[in-house]
Amino acid sequence: MSAFDDLIAKVNAHSVEQGQPGAPRLRLTVLTCMDARIDPAALLGLEPGDAHIIRNAGGIATDDAIRSIAMSQRLLDTTGILVIQHTGCGIHAVEPEMFKDQIEVDTGTRPTWSGPVRPTNDETLELTLEILRNTDAIPHRDLIEGTILDLVGSDSAVSTS
Repeated sequence: MSAFDDLIAKVNAHSVEQGQPGAPRLRLTVLTCMDARIDPAALLGLEPGDAHIIRNAGGIATDDAIRSIAMSQRLLDTTGILVIQHTGCGIHAVEPEMFKDQIEVDTGTRPTWSGPVRPTNDETLELTLEILRNTDAIPHRDLIEGTILDLVGSDSAVSTS
């Protein structure tokens, strides 16, 4: 059995408490980076059912993340958004247009998606928070906070914005 088959078997064997779908207990959505070193549930002390977790490259406010947050709020009654980005994120090593150029050369098709990224962690977090706070699709925009998790041993463990 391959590692992938083993993972599928684990998914199929897992049972989840059945019940009515509804708001996560904390009424919280967490947007964070897909970096494998980040375990949002462990980091925040979350249990299954506490929050919605959305992960993407950089933990940034892309169209798909905004869609998921809008669905979380409009359909499942969440109200707060916590953005967790991190130091040493690979998203800052990639220039978005050059990345699209590379994909276009490789495939013949230019991606239409965007990734709103700035040169520094602080600027990218501020841009993400600004996008979320100004997105009409998200009805609850009064509780949107963000933080930068230190994964490279900088001076401070966590900074918040």
